[in-house]
Amino acid sequence: MVTPLKTLMGFSVHLNVQLKFYNLPKLKPFAVRMISNFNHLSGAHVSIKSISDSLTVHLLSTYYRAHYNMPFEYPDLKDIQQHYHHTFEITRKVVVPFEKYIHQPLSDDEIALIAIYFGGAIREQKTSPSTQNEVLVVCSSGIGTSRLLLQQLESRYRGIHFSSPMNVLQYENSDLDNVQLVISTIKLQARRDIPITTVSAFPSSLEWKIIDNAIIKAGLATSDTLKIFNVDTLLDIVSNYAMIRNPMGLKLALNDYLNQLTQEPLLANSQENLSELIKLLPSEHVGFLTHQKSWKQAVRASLSPLLEDYSIEKNYVDQIINLTETNGPYMVIGSGVMLAHAAPRDGVNSLGATFFLLDHPLPVINDQKMVRLIIGLAPIDYEKHLSFISDLMKQLQQKDWLTNLYKLNSKNDLFKYLYKNI
Repeated sequence: MVTPLKTLMGFSVHLNVQLKFYNLPKLKPFAVRMISNFNHLSGAHVSIKSISDSLTVHLLSTYYRAHYNMPFEYPDLKDIQQHYHHTFEITRKVVVPFEKYIHQPLSDDEIALIAIYFGGAIREQKTSPSTQNEVLVVCSSGIGTSRLLLQQLESRYRGIHFSSPMNVLQYENSDLDNVQLVISTIKLQARRDIPITTVSAFPSSLEWKIIDNAIIKAGLATSDTLKIFNVDTLLDIVSNYAMIRNPMGLKLALNDYLNQLTQEPLLANSQENLSELIKLLPSEHVGFLTHQKSWKQAVRASLSPLLEDYSIEKNYVDQIINLTETNGPYMVIGSGVMLAHAAPRDGVNSLGATFFLLDHPLPVINDQKMVRLIIGLAPIDYEKHLSFISDLMKQLQQKDWLTNLYKLNSKNDLFKYLYKNI
């Protein structure tokens, strides 16, 4: 996407000289607005200053092609639409004010040209490239479910380098240098023949085997090395010869020991961040939901305390529902638990969380998955909620924690159980 951008900019500048900058002052606000809206919709951080001038000049070219009915055909249009689908579709939305100004819709070819600007800007934002083979972790927003998955991957496969979670747009515009495998909680379009493994945020035993096989097939480990660093395998061996009274305690101790050997820190230390987790779940954020007719209604009800204390805006809840309808029930992380979340840009004012049990399971998206517990999460940034995610994962890994939780039928018992077992 870089070479066409340079060519396009050269053409735009040439046309701009010919027209003696006519109409540029009128078009500059549209370029600035496009960049701002693109950042809002995508979660990107494209600098307005860096591309607003060149995008304005390009809009001048677009304006006159439309005015004089000179259609432009982009030869790689299908490639842009397929491999940069999200970038293209977001661009389609941000050009609407400009289309209204010129009184006609832009063709897909013209939209692809503008998408190149945004894709190039995102690509240039990449930090220093990794010098080792790595596994990308991708999710819709790069926040909740991907963070939950990343922590488990880093704990389970300590000899392998995993990237910080990417959202879909970052994945589409990454150069993917040194990437051997992509693990995602949503369906993605394959790029550069790099294999993609799609699993739940809280993988089942079968999904862990699928991940094992994908890692081995990608040449990142062998079956023998996976057994060495797999804490679950160690627990299975110990359980064959001795009774384990506290499986979770032993697992954490083994994790700490392996962590010292590999010198790779865990994502978060729950003991140090326990008070922060408690603060995220005051009593008014914990409870039961009864007589919910659909998963959408239940999600709205479970997030309502965050609306009431202005932690989130209404559009944040709408975005959670939109993401689920678009990408499927990837927020249902297993055993009836839904981690309902979106990105900070979608309407989060302050960090918060909710915890609500349903009186009966509800199907999500055509009965694909059932949900019984909705945990609402409002992340203010990409870091401060990590202790919450860490402690949540450790609770879900306990064999009887959810089983006993689902037996509760009063808010008082739920509140006591939740804080007793955190």
